[in-house]
Amino acid sequence: MKTIARLLVLACAFVTTSAPADDRHPALQSKFHFDIGGFFTARDFRASAGGTTVDIPIPLIDFETAVGLKDTPELLIAGFGWRFSENWDVGLQYFSSSRSAQVVLQDTIEWEGLTFDAGIDISAGTDLAITRLVFSRRIWENGPHSVKLAGGFHQLDAGADISGMATLDDQSREFRRSVVSASLPIPNVGAWYRYSPTRRWLFGARVDWFSANVGDYSGLILNAALNAGFAFNEHFAVGLAYQYFKVDGEIRTTGWKGNLQSRFDGPILRITGYW
Repeated sequence: MKTIARLLVLACAFVTTSAPADDRHPALQSKFHFDIGGFFTARDFRASAGGTTVDIPIPLIDFETAVGLKDTPELLIAGFGWRFSENWDVGLQYFSSSRSAQVVLQDTIEWEGLTFDAGIDISAGTDLAITRLVFSRRIWENGPHSVKLAGGFHQLDAGADISGMATLDDQSREFRRSVVSASLPIPNVGAWYRYSPTRRWLFGARVDWFSANVGDYSGLILNAALNAGFAFNEHFAVGLAYQYFKVDGEIRTTGWKGNLQSRFDGPILRITGYW
């Protein structure tokens, strides 16, 4: 929390003041923007790992409940946008979460062919990073209203690990550390709406969605957000948003054969520079 606050204050120091160019919020007229903020999210991470196959169903492990990972991490989120023509924009957004914990298991769990029995000490962790690259085209504009259609992809980098005394297939017990990871480019399509009643205020909504069998991933990816922003001048604005992100699917890479269900949702407080 303190780190995020310091970064927000530092970013403010680089903002210059100037009079607005017209009666619209700078998000609707600037060529470039950069934003940085804190994502105060609730987090779920459920996963299974079946070793060499996923033909036999393996129960999902709830990493928040079973291994005690913090379910309300504070994340740094950053984005960049470029309006390279009158109607076309490209945007990039990134956020990531990495957590670990040590716990005494309350219930037996199975992970990548290993059995970790109730009552043993284990260490566990998860990593999830989202990079979103989206091209959008304005299809309608009427005064303060604007609608865009978008397409792009989410780069999903996910991983999980569990280590401790494990029971193997031959019933012997030894210390094991099992790590799975996957890097998945997943396409998506979306739509955005923006409303700027004055040059100071901006309100908006967006949704990005994809559900299909693509390469090493089969399932759903969904991102939705509601936001409000206030511009102090044509170069500096603050915003508050509520964002929901969900991934739910099957992974079939060499580094991970199993299933992943993960969710982020919560408020985002950000500052944005325009030029």
